[in-house]
Amino acid sequence: MKTIGQIFKEKRNEKKLTLEEVERATKIRQKFLAALESGDYDKLPQATFTRGFVKNYCEFLSLSTNEMLAL
Repeated sequence: MKTIGQIFKEKRNEKKLTLEEVERATKIRQKFLAALESGDYDKLPQATFTRGFVKNYCEFLSLSTNEMLAL
């Protein structure tokens, strides 16, 4: 089963977007986007902020927020 980070990265690559482009569009810093995609959760802020990042990133990539948060 794929992780949420793998799904984010694959979808971003399908759309041919860089982390810099995603940062500009979502206002989520690149370091947090990279941490989400790599599964390096220690580098993310507290859960409340991280949940917001996931929701925002899902909306940007046209992914189901509920399915992704369940992962």
